[in-house]
Amino acid sequence: MNNKEFSHWFCRYQQQTLMLNERRLVVLVGNDYWASSLLQSIKNSYASKQSESTWLIYGDSEHINANVDKQRFREKLGSESDFVVFNRIGFNGTELSIDAFAALSGTLVAGGVFFLLINDMTQIESSLFYQRFFNLIKSFSAHVVIEQSTENTHLPLAVLSKDKSDNTIGKTISPLAYGCVTQEQLTAVKAVIKVLKGKRNKPLVLTADRGRGKSSALAIACSELLKAATKDNKLRLVITAADLNSLTVFFNQLMISFPDGELDKAKFCVENGLVEFVAIDQLLKMKVDASLVLVDEAAAIPIYLLEQLLLKHSRLVFASTIHGYEGAGRGFTLKFQQTLAENFPKWQCLHIHEPIRWRAGDPLERLVFDTCLLNAELPNISVEEQAVDSSILLFEQLSTAELVANEQLFKQVFAVLVTAHYQTKPSDVQMLLDNEHVQLVCLLSETQTQKDVVAVALLISEGKSSNNDVDASEISAVHQSKRRLKNHFVPQSLLTQCGIEQAFDYHYLRVMRIAVHPQLQQQNIGSCFLDKIAEFAILQGADFLASSFGATKALLSFWLKRDFKLARIGFNKDKASGEQSVLVLKALSQKGEKALADINAEFYRSFSYLLTDEYKYLITDLVASILQNCPLEFLTPLNQRDRENIEAFSMGYRQFSSCVFSLHLWLQHLFVGQTTMNDEKLLVLIYRIMQKHSISEVCSYYGFTGKKDLEQFMQSQVRELLCKV
Repeated sequence: MNNKEFSHWFCRYQQQTLMLNERRLVVLVGNDYWASSLLQSIKNSYASKQSESTWLIYGDSEHINANVDKQRFREKLGSESDFVVFNRIGFNGTELSIDAFAALSGTLVAGGVFFLLINDMTQIESSLFYQRFFNLIKSFSAHVVIEQSTENTHLPLAVLSKDKSDNTIGKTISPLAYGCVTQEQLTAVKAVIKVLKGKRNKPLVLTADRGRGKSSALAIACSELLKAATKDNKLRLVITAADLNSLTVFFNQLMISFPDGELDKAKFCVENGLVEFVAIDQLLKMKVDASLVLVDEAAAIPIYLLEQLLLKHSRLVFASTIHGYEGAGRGFTLKFQQTLAENFPKWQCLHIHEPIRWRAGDPLERLVFDTCLLNAELPNISVEEQAVDSSILLFEQLSTAELVANEQLFKQVFAVLVTAHYQTKPSDVQMLLDNEHVQLVCLLSETQTQKDVVAVALLISEGKSSNNDVDASEISAVHQSKRRLKNHFVPQSLLTQCGIEQAFDYHYLRVMRIAVHPQLQQQNIGSCFLDKIAEFAILQGADFLASSFGATKALLSFWLKRDFKLARIGFNKDKASGEQSVLVLKALSQKGEKALADINAEFYRSFSYLLTDEYKYLITDLVASILQNCPLEFLTPLNQRDRENIEAFSMGYRQFSSCVFSLHLWLQHLFVGQTTMNDEKLLVLIYRIMQKHSISEVCSYYGFTGKKDLEQFMQSQVRELLCKV
């Protein structure tokens, strides 16, 4: 097959793709020069259209230059492309980034083609994930695999027939208001307009799968609002996103909907108003007087920033793709929407189902959904089944072979994981199938006809074990910060962050993820599951059961109640959640018990000091929970002078500064073992005395009028506590 033949075939192939209003995948299996020459032949044949065609290229090679940064591919979300090229897959161990594959596929418009370049099929053949991926590709007649090694390659065209799920081809569509393409998009536009014209503090959340016209709906709504603006009632509409480049579709639609406006970089101006882009950090720092604030691709913005935005603006629209390849991913639907429900009971949610940029049943979208399990559905639990006796649930380890052989089971497992964890990504499918160190265990409920997944955990063996040992030279390189080892998170963290020299002498089984079906939570199932996992770990000779997660009071309490001990809290906040990571350990052997006592003691020995700097902004109720679990023997004893200082402060006889050290020691003792001490009044004492926030910070955060008001409050609280103890 020469370039001319390929170019001729591709022309017909893409014409068919355009005719069917869909996107397709072409896999080119061969060397880099061969693949690049075929792609160049396409570019040459489209020479007259090159100014109109957009190519996104992921992965560099000698003959093909990338224009998408491997680490920043999410910046392309919200933009549009005609062709996407994934380059050098399988070359010298290079793997397909399924997260980038899923994200960039969403940029293709109808008629677009995604080229996947495979250099080495042996790597594909040695991976269960890749085998499943290519079997799925072959199940679609629209997608084509072309191999360089095959002589007289037959280049097929897909059967020209309408997909059963497609109900748009050849259908006459009545025009809709505002130039909307679907009724759902029109409903979304009206809902956005209502946020500005209706009552305050009723945020709108607009969700959709990619290609549903969500960004265009925001732009259409903005244009209609600007058209209705007057000289006496000018509008300033603000849109924010993780990156300005992701708003290409939004600003293009503005120009179409309001052709009299002027677009200057990130600002669209009309006679009586404007729409401008303001970066999220600037929007939070500055006082921006906005009539309406819109957040596009909200799931790509850290949850804690979205929560801060709620405090600053009363008219907000959050729009986002809901699947897990958008950064914070499911956190947007799980955590953020929970925050909205708790604080804004009249918030509204609207979901757009019908695609606009391509037809329903688009073969590329279906491939991405199937490959990444984005269409995984939770097993339905009937009302009668929701009261579960955890003692009769089956604990089973599932092999990768079982998952591959039973797609329905695989979907159930992944659906439970996705629903419970805000940072689950498409690449987790790959990890499940291909990481030999990862073990999958489940709790299953069994009926006469089937088994349903109730809870799921991903476990990984780390440190010193029979199949995962680390040699001395590697440990030395880790110790000197010259190297990071894959699949050894816990011992590396203990060695480099906690100074535990013998960290690699122990065997750890780390709980990477643990999730319970949402309909069955709060029934002690998670605790029962964790106990069974501990038994499972002991059978494998583990010294520790470990876990690391974003620290919240509820989550930390869950682990500490199961006899886990604190080993470390990270100094930096997670970019997605805004939470600091915590490492907890549970000893499973005698030598593990001895080591954990030392690790836990060292954590608490420095914790109080770090509260004034590195942990100064650790959430106060989390600090209280940590203090409650501090072993009493780790604390500095109170002497008679401390007691006298505390008494004197409570009566107003002594200045705060001369008593603060005694108050600090006293609070530490006061919290130990006191699980009921959750009164927010006590958190003020932690914030001021233990975290050493300034008077102005405390007054601002807790609403005191000034220094005198704050000190009188603290004195009264100390008096009250002295009466109780």
